[in-house]
Amino acid sequence: MTHQPTTLPLAPRLPAGLVTPVMLRHLADIAEKYKGAIKVAGNSIVILGLSPQDRTLALAELGLTSQPLSAKAVRSVVVCAGKPYCSRAQQDSTTLGLALDNKFCGAELPGKLRIGISGCPNACSEVFVKDIGLFGVSAGYTVVVGGNSSRQARPGRIITEKISPAEVLPLVTKIIAYYKTYGQPGERLGQTMSRRGFEDLAIATGIN
Repeated sequence: MTHQPTTLPLAPRLPAGLVTPVMLRHLADIAEKYKGAIKVAGNSIVILGLSPQDRTLALAELGLTSQPLSAKAVRSVVVCAGKPYCSRAQQDSTTLGLALDNKFCGAELPGKLRIGISGCPNACSEVFVKDIGLFGVSAGYTVVVGGNSSRQARPGRIITEKISPAEVLPLVTKIIAYYKTYGQPGERLGQTMSRRGFEDLAIATGIN
């Protein structure tokens, strides 16, 4: 039986999924150099089929960090285009998404935590199946907590509405701190909420 070589994906961290034309060409050059395939997935561009050694070399040449694909940590924030790029957008989801990504991405937690933010109620970033989701309305943001799309899929719960962009970061900080304190190893945020009760989260975060 022929032994197949082990390959690893390389998903450079691209906050909010933003990439310049120069960076995009560089990513293509690196994929071609190391004979990798390119896959666009959500807010990510993944280079597939790299050997562990080539993956390390490619990441160094790109000058980027990699996304925490399997770690028990906050993953890269999924962000829709938002204002001013989308005609339906009611909020600037990109600016807020970048702020969330810069503050939280990679933070270690009891389990993985996904954040999604959309500029309107169409929720292109699938906010109802994120651990923490936000979507914009004219008066601010609606916050959804506890969703996931894993084997035990569950929709999130709306916990507050019409909060200003300035209020989002402090609230998300409290939610993540709650999960870090009370989440059990491998447990998702929604499971922590179910085990301890929603009122426990509401009290801890000051949600009305």
